[in-house]
Amino acid sequence: MVILHSNAGIVGVGDFYARALNAAGIATLEVDSFLPRGVRHGGERNAPVLCDRLQDAWGALVFLAKDARINSQKIGVAGFSSGAAVAIMSGMGVRPARLARENTTLPREQVYAAHFALYPACANITDDQQRIRSWINPGRPQNWGATGRPIHIVSGTSDDFDFNPKTDCLRMRDEFPAIASQLTVRMVDGATHAFDWPNPPPPAFSPFAKAQTGGMVTMRYSAKEAAIAQKEMVEYFMKNLN
Repeated sequence: MVILHSNAGIVGVGDFYARALNAAGIATLEVDSFLPRGVRHGGERNAPVLCDRLQDAWGALVFLAKDARINSQKIGVAGFSSGAAVAIMSGMGVRPARLARENTTLPREQVYAAHFALYPACANITDDQQRIRSWINPGRPQNWGATGRPIHIVSGTSDDFDFNPKTDCLRMRDEFPAIASQLTVRMVDGATHAFDWPNPPPPAFSPFAKAQTGGMVTMRYSAKEAAIAQKEMVEYFMKNLN
C-alpha cells in the first residue's frame, strides 16, 4: 500500500504505521513528494500543490501494480494531513489522464482498493471554493467519478485546520453525495491536528488552515490515540485488502 506524508514531509509518522502494517504482512511504499523536487516542506515557495501530489499518488499506484509481488487490485492508500486530502480525492476519482514523468496513460480501471485519511483538514476540501473545490467537483474533467471503494477518515475534535473540527469531516457526506456510501468517519475527542506526531512544532500560524484562509494551529501528541489509530489502520486494511 501507498503512504502519503503531510506538509511536514517524511518525519517518521508514516514509518510508525508502516512498521505495524509490515508486521501484519502488508507491504508499504511511502512517497516523498518534496526532496526529489528540491524542497523540504510544504511551506516552501516551490513546494508541490495538491494536483502535483495527486500525480505522485496515482504514479505510485501504477508503479506498485507492475510489481509481480503485489496484487494490483488490492493496493490501498493512507495519508496524513495534505496527504490525507490526496487519499480522499483519489477515492473521489480525481485523477490525471496521464502521468507526467513518462506521459503514461492512466488506466481507468486502475484504482485504489481502500483509502485511510488521518486529519485531512476537511474544510480545505469542502470550503476552498476558489482553488480546491472548484477543481475537484463532479463534472470537472479531472474528476472521473467516484471509485466506489471505501474511504475512512480519522480526525480530531480540536483540529485547528478546520472551521468546526467537530462537524467539518462529518458533513463531507452531504457536500459530496457521490462518495457518501463509501465514507466512514471517526472523530477523536480532544485530538488536535497531527496527534500521532511525537515531536510536533510549537503553535504557529499556518496559511493552509481553515480552507487556506489561514489560522493558528496547535498540535499535541497523544501516544494513546496514536496507538489506537495505528491499530485501526492495520485492521482497516486487513479487512479491505483481503
